[in-house]
Amino acid sequence: MRSLARLQRWLQRVYEIEVEYDVMDFVITDQALAKALQGDAARSECPEKLLLRESPEELAMTLYLAPEVLQVLGNRDIAGGSQQAEAFCQAVEGVSHFLYLAWRAGFERELTQLELELQAEIDKFIGLVALNRNTGRSSRADLCSWLFDRVTFEDGLDNRERERYEVANFYAGRYCRQLNSRYLRAQDGAGLTRELRRFYRQGQHGKLGMIQREMG
Repeated sequence: MRSLARLQRWLQRVYEIEVEYDVMDFVITDQALAKALQGDAARSECPEKLLLRESPEELAMTLYLAPEVLQVLGNRDIAGGSQQAEAFCQAVEGVSHFLYLAWRAGFERELTQLELELQAEIDKFIGLVALNRNTGRSSRADLCSWLFDRVTFEDGLDNRERERYEVANFYAGRYCRQLNSRYLRAQDGAGLTRELRRFYRQGQHGKLGMIQREMG
């Protein structure tokens, strides 16, 4: 996972999906260009943005990633809680958004912004777990705490955006702890893969339902 293209291929293998587009063909790193494309809705400090323009005939996508996000992909020491881990998560989020949207569009299936954010949060967790394969139970618990408990949200979000991110963080945190308890601790890689692929194919209602059932 040392480049965006490799990260895309890895996520496609995890979820057993095919997308004919290469994320690198949609990436820009020029912040001024990203602002111009986003217009009045631009948030200047955001290091990752998936910009969309939809018409009855097509869906146009552009993925903005800050240059420092791309630089960190060559780093071989990405531990949870570090600046490198934060940048890695931003890269995962961008690729996750791109891939999920492109895959769903290929089936002409609608999706919500909440399920897009929820899936990206889960992809961050499994990405960091994959990079740190030799970490133990306590380290995975620390990773969940860093990702989902000690989270901060970007300044400038309106109430609706902030609520969406908070809900996605809450449910992703519950789900990733379920994955850790049910599969990672038991070293059940096959079970984990089946679970992740099933979850990925659900819409918002199905995703939240799967999480809530395990919450009791």
